[in-house]
Amino acid sequence: MPTLSGRTQHRPPVAALLLPLVALACFLQPLQAQSTGVPSPFSVKSAEDFVGWPKGPGSGQLQGNDHFHIVNSGPCAINEARLHKYASSLSGSPNIMAVGGDHGKAVAECISGACDSMSRITFEWDLPMDDDRVLAGSPGHSAGRNVSNLTESVDRSWPRCERGSWKPLVPSTVHVSVYQNTLAFAAAGCLELQGMDLEEQEWTYISSLPKSLDLKTPAGSKRKGGTLKPELFGSRVALGNGVVVATGATDAPGSPPVVVVFSVLGSSWEQVDVLECPFGEGAAGCACGESRTGCFGAAVAVSESRVAVGNPNNGSVVMYEHKGGAPLTWDAVRVITSQFETLTSSMFGASLSLGQSLLVVGAPSSGAGARAVIYNVARGSAGFGGVLYETADHCCKLGLPCCIAGLVGSATALTEYAEEAAAVVGDPRSAQVHVIRCNTTAVREGAAGDAPVCEPTLTVQGPGSGQSPMAVGPDGFGGSLAYGGQMILMGHPARHCSVVGPMQACGTVCEVPMCAPGYCLLYEISLDQELCQQCTDKSRCKGGMRTCSAGDAGALGAMALSTALFFLLFCCLYCLSAFSRGTGPIALLCELLCCLPIGGDTGRERLLSDDGGE
Repeated sequence: MPTLSGRTQHRPPVAALLLPLVALACFLQPLQAQSTGVPSPFSVKSAEDFVGWPKGPGSGQLQGNDHFHIVNSGPCAINEARLHKYASSLSGSPNIMAVGGDHGKAVAECISGACDSMSRITFEWDLPMDDDRVLAGSPGHSAGRNVSNLTESVDRSWPRCERGSWKPLVPSTVHVSVYQNTLAFAAAGCLELQGMDLEEQEWTYISSLPKSLDLKTPAGSKRKGGTLKPELFGSRVALGNGVVVATGATDAPGSPPVVVVFSVLGSSWEQVDVLECPFGEGAAGCACGESRTGCFGAAVAVSESRVAVGNPNNGSVVMYEHKGGAPLTWDAVRVITSQFETLTSSMFGASLSLGQSLLVVGAPSSGAGARAVIYNVARGSAGFGGVLYETADHCCKLGLPCCIAGLVGSATALTEYAEEAAAVVGDPRSAQVHVIRCNTTAVREGAAGDAPVCEPTLTVQGPGSGQSPMAVGPDGFGGSLAYGGQMILMGHPARHCSVVGPMQACGTVCEVPMCAPGYCLLYEISLDQELCQQCTDKSRCKGGMRTCSAGDAGALGAMALSTALFFLLFCCLYCLSAFSRGTGPIALLCELLCCLPIGGDTGRERLLSDDGGE
């Protein structure tokens, strides 16, 4: 910059000073995260600490295993919405937790830091004590935003779909499903979609389905279609990217359940397909008794263009896929059946979680042999359809109760990242939840060998029910599961329900921290890759966290090398500035360290020239 003497003074660029300092701070941060020693909010235990647990032949393998922990469940939510059997259904995303209860009521709320003044939304219907059995919230009845006795803002929603003259007579469970910032409620013969607008901090009504009881079938398909029976619609729901499916049935006598597919056409949601039991009407594989439990559609899951439908009575899961183009149809591409023997019905397919690489299937048999199985469903993988992991083997090796307990797999949840996934399995009779981590890169590449692709990392011990384990049903701890925010959400629908009336609040949701993948620390141009930092101390995230893996040690070395190169660049830039300013000792030191002769003259000659020497 010009000075009073008229000479031009050059200063080192600010970026040259800051860049290496930032790089150094970022490089040291992962090391600091590993050595913080922050105490864990949970008490880590070994299997031997649980007196009375059955000890399998391999229970001693737990000793010295740093990859597997047993912890107590974390904080449990207060049932502020006053739902009966709170968490009868459960779903979540990074921003939303949705909880369904019995008696026609569910609640959803924003759980991310982006929600400053976001209200909860409550979906409910009831029957006023008058002759006109209308829906609460319908025209002429109070609804809309109000202030509850908890001094919280609440948005209210209610079924408003086409159901003909049918009115629900007996309240039932509201099923929920969440995809990113979109929420689906299903109950009372209706499916309602709501969106969360983070910018405006409000819920936005999207659509109510079905718009007609007459089912449409794609042109050229062999689907039978028919007319929906309203009282059987919405018994299960799964929401994905631009698609939502719900279990229902037609009014044809003796017809098995169907799964109705809705998708976005233009700017509106429309019914586009009907998934029917693929084993043929009247076949044993499609039979469904009067209770209509365990039938085709007892569990549904959606991931991108694929839909999985469970048929526990038949011990099967049917995979459907939309191949693209018009009309929008989903064709059966694979039927997965149970390969494991049980003394009672395996109920294989009673719970499902589907991702791009993994399919988690619950088989909550009431007797010994109940389990959950993880399958490879990665497109193009050499191991497509193969079993990657099953819980019974793990439980017996570690001497956990799930080795012989029934109802394991009553609920499942799954989250997938680019290189790994975490599956969660409910075990209500043991009051436990099991977390399994899988290497999805190895899954997609069809890796073979002795190295396991999926490994158990955590078992969460929930609060006891005070009952005999055989008296606990699928609504015990772990009876519903989801991922929400940075947490594993674990529902206990029956918590305290034995001491309250049938219409009173009971049930809870507990949580365990689940760290997201590490964030991008630096971008190394020479390697054309992002260098990933560990997200936090492992002791704070018993639910699991992504660490540097699969060659990341080399990435850390590259990060150190790039940091050194930044310092060298800074040195050279600063030396150039020192030469221009004529700073004697610094210029000489720079010449020795960086070997930067300027214009053929030594730094000393340049300094003498600047001082007037000849």
